[in-house]
Amino acid sequence: MEFVQWLTWVFEQNTPTRCRIFCCALWAIWGERNKRVHEKTNRSRKEIACFIKRYIFELNGMEEKVPKIKTGGREWKHPPGQFVKVNFDAAYDGNLRQSAVGIVARDSEGNSLLSFIEIHHQVASAFATEAIACQTTTQIGMNMQWPNIIIEGMHYQS
Repeated sequence: MEFVQWLTWVFEQNTPTRCRIFCCALWAIWGERNKRVHEKTNRSRKEIACFIKRYIFELNGMEEKVPKIKTGGREWKHPPGQFVKVNFDAAYDGNLRQSAVGIVARDSEGNSLLSFIEIHHQVASAFATEAIACQTTTQIGMNMQWPNIIIEGMHYQS
């Protein structure tokens, strides 16, 4: 039986929960193998197993806590030809006077070229948050020296 056939069989024989554990274990073992080769680290089997358990627990917790977001039917559209599209969004917490900026850049095939998040403290308003997000996005676009760029903010209407 070849690898792809075996892997398909494993998924067919198991529940989604077991498949998730299986995939996480493969990912963790492969990551540890790379660390041993490239970084000369050496974690025990028990440490790897604990990492897998914690990671699965975290994933399960995220599924319960993450609210479903309605995008109002808007769907990301690929940029044309040789363009790079840089999307940004920002969130503001007036009580803490903090803001968060998230930026993602993708090529015309939808491949992610860059992702970036940043927290800002002592921000005066939601408007200032949007200005910071726009300025940060523009600066990153210039620093990356992409010749053709589209910058797009995420503005959702309630």
